[in-house]
Amino acid sequence: MKRLFALILTILVTAALCSCDLFSVGNILRRFTGETRPVYTDMPLSGGGVEPGYHEDENGFLILNRPEYVKSAQYDPLTTPYSFQQLRSQRQKALYDDIYDGCFCLSDQPNEEFEGEYNLRPILLDSMDYSYMEVEEVLAAVLADHPEIFWMSMDFDIYDYKADNESEVVLHTDYKADEVIVMMNQLNDSFKEFYSQLPPELSPYEREVYVYSFIINTCVYDTAVEDSDEYSDSHPHLYNLCGVLVDKLAVCEGYARAFDYLCSSIGVESVCITGIEEDDEDALHIWNAVMLDDEWYLCDATWDDWDEEEDVTDAYLYLNLDDATMSLDHTVDKTYAELSEDEYWELSSYINTFVPESCTATTYSYILRESVYLDSISVDRLCEGMVKAAENHRDSLMVCVDPEVYTPEQAAEKLFAGDQPYYEAMDLANTKLLGVQLDADSDASYYEEEDRNLLVFELNYR
Repeated sequence: MKRLFALILTILVTAALCSCDLFSVGNILRRFTGETRPVYTDMPLSGGGVEPGYHEDENGFLILNRPEYVKSAQYDPLTTPYSFQQLRSQRQKALYDDIYDGCFCLSDQPNEEFEGEYNLRPILLDSMDYSYMEVEEVLAAVLADHPEIFWMSMDFDIYDYKADNESEVVLHTDYKADEVIVMMNQLNDSFKEFYSQLPPELSPYEREVYVYSFIINTCVYDTAVEDSDEYSDSHPHLYNLCGVLVDKLAVCEGYARAFDYLCSSIGVESVCITGIEEDDEDALHIWNAVMLDDEWYLCDATWDDWDEEEDVTDAYLYLNLDDATMSLDHTVDKTYAELSEDEYWELSSYINTFVPESCTATTYSYILRESVYLDSISVDRLCEGMVKAAENHRDSLMVCVDPEVYTPEQAAEKLFAGDQPYYEAMDLANTKLLGVQLDADSDASYYEEEDRNLLVFELNYR
């Protein structure tokens, strides 16, 4: 609906200006008379030592300081804005810089059409021929590169100044300035806590797994949004990294934004990917692509965050998948570059600024790296996997079976037949473990993932 409203507004304004000297939509009258358009020059304060806060410019807008959030002392952050590089024109890249600065220029003036949102200071466009898709692509790129700008909405308006052949973009925010300052401080405290616990000397893959596990273990998916649009609109933090890092409560967009920021902050390239679940056009979803050793992989922390009632919580089935596996239940959106104007106006939400051309590598597949591989029933191999899982304090054991030899169901039958190789392996593992013992007396609990050729066992400890 936001695109439809914005388009109608521009058409009405343009038509009215062709036929009369005065036109009023809300408080727009001043903008379409001969009055001088305000020129905004007061930019955000930024850099080391700048505290969260704001000052008021001469036009009454609240200019947020741009503080430097705490960083990891052990790992260098990525500094190249990835989505910026994907923009298709130089004027889009110039607008990117203006929008980034404009994100810090708030007002507490409510937007008349979008309840619960507030206008930001207008951003001047150098002509009237910018399309909505062109501007939205830039806004999406800014927010993709800067998840820390948590207060921004993807909604915006474009106003045309026909007499001057200029237009301006009015961005929206979900929060008042005072709320943003409070959340900036809370977010910085969360960063301090995260980086203080981050182990040293981790490989990029190990850093990625650490971030993934951290998010899943500390955040809860808020199912209340599924029952109430009003609840969703009144809880914007669910859709940004503050939901994950401060409130510990979020939905898929919050998970993806937090994963993206934390990975990038410790030197692991990540981008957000939009699409749908299970070929359901109404089930909008966001996940991530991550680059390891110059190869892209796909991951979805939301789908690996098990329900609290589940016993198995660290079998990450959606960490570093290839296209073929992820496409079994995830359908990716097009990018703006692939979309026609007509297709754009049919969208129900923003889409991708970038999608990897192919994700075919399996080197860093979590399942392949962390599971036991069985092409025959091997007690020694099972024992090795159990020891590794126990030493890493995992509550699950993944067993990947050779599809040319077994189905998961057939492998399970053999593991508990005769001398029960599963329990033999557990007894052997306990002879090798120090300080922790697997509970071989508890009943085995497992489930089968047929499309992954996988068995996932719950591990219990004495």
